[in-house]
Amino acid sequence: MNEKFWRLVDFLIENNDFYSKILKKVCVKSGDYSEIPFLTRKDIYEFGLSGTKSLVSKNLKIGYIFSTGGTTGKPKYVAYTFDEFELVSFYLSKCYDGIVESDVVANLFMAGNMWASFISVNRALEKLRCTILPISGTTSIELIKNYLGYFRPNCVVGIPTQIIQVVSEKTNFLNKVYYGGESFLENQIKFLMSIGCKIIKSGGYASVDADIIAYQCDMLDFNQHHIFTEHQFVEIIDIENGIVLNEKEKIGEVVVTNLDRYLCPIIRYRTGDLAKWVDPKCSCGRPTIELMGRFDDWIRLASYDFYYQDFAKALYPFQISLKINRSKSLVTILIENNDECKKMSESEIIEKLKLVNWQLKEGIEENMLKVEVQYVKQLPMTNKKINVIYE
Repeated sequence: MNEKFWRLVDFLIENNDFYSKILKKVCVKSGDYSEIPFLTRKDIYEFGLSGTKSLVSKNLKIGYIFSTGGTTGKPKYVAYTFDEFELVSFYLSKCYDGIVESDVVANLFMAGNMWASFISVNRALEKLRCTILPISGTTSIELIKNYLGYFRPNCVVGIPTQIIQVVSEKTNFLNKVYYGGESFLENQIKFLMSIGCKIIKSGGYASVDADIIAYQCDMLDFNQHHIFTEHQFVEIIDIENGIVLNEKEKIGEVVVTNLDRYLCPIIRYRTGDLAKWVDPKCSCGRPTIELMGRFDDWIRLASYDFYYQDFAKALYPFQISLKINRSKSLVTILIENNDECKKMSESEIIEKLKLVNWQLKEGIEENMLKVEVQYVKQLPMTNKKINVIYE
């Protein structure tokens, strides 16, 4: 661990009630970073602004307070100093390095509800000196379409589920799309390219708790990101035993340590995201991860392990949700009824699933896993994002 981290440790020992005893015991006595316990979402809820506040450092002025935790679970809050938030917007602007001063950019991230995404992206765009349309994804679909039609921006930033609802052949003035919060499906990427989008790129890998973690250079595949090593220290750990995974291509949970957060420190935080270390095609020289989905996307049923992505790959180009019934070891695949896509039979779908994951194949053939299919008019959504897995 570098000098920047040890400066953070010195500050927290003196100014943070939650970390003071932990860091004195581990870092001062042994100097072994790996002995620091993991920080969880439950810890942030219980000891942060929603709870005892012992995770909030003393002698620092709170600048921003944001709500975090996504669309499920109890609300929890994190705080930033103004300087910390300024640093977030700086790194985030690096994720949008393809946006230039002459661009007109529609910001469709969600505003309000104490969410961080809209305001942080807007601040990042300001640094790029482009023209900004602060529309927000909370605006009605029809009004967003009207704004796009009137102002004709060449770039849009937002959540894929939201973006795909407002673009069409009529928005052929768009040539840049930056996304966050989730990934585009392959058929959606093909559609965006068909209407003239030349840049379709991740707007960075981040969370409200840990802030910006990684960025995507032009040479990386869609789910691959370079770590901002001067800002974050990233580990990938085994999902079950917490052992650090250094081998390439082994999937585990992303754990991050933010080297610049003093007010609400994030040390060895379990993000809930799944990823693996990869060798990138580029020569940027930074550690690189490939995101594999959420820990919530990992499903263990009847002792078999599989992922939402297995189903998404087998059923491309359909949009899908998975409903899990653990008592029956049953996966119900909800498929959005799209006139452009020819329906597949249940038996066809099961055969495709057996090709993408050997555990699915074995579980189905041994009658330990059951799979059924339902075509629906609309997939279940929360805050305009598809609920990819629910029980």
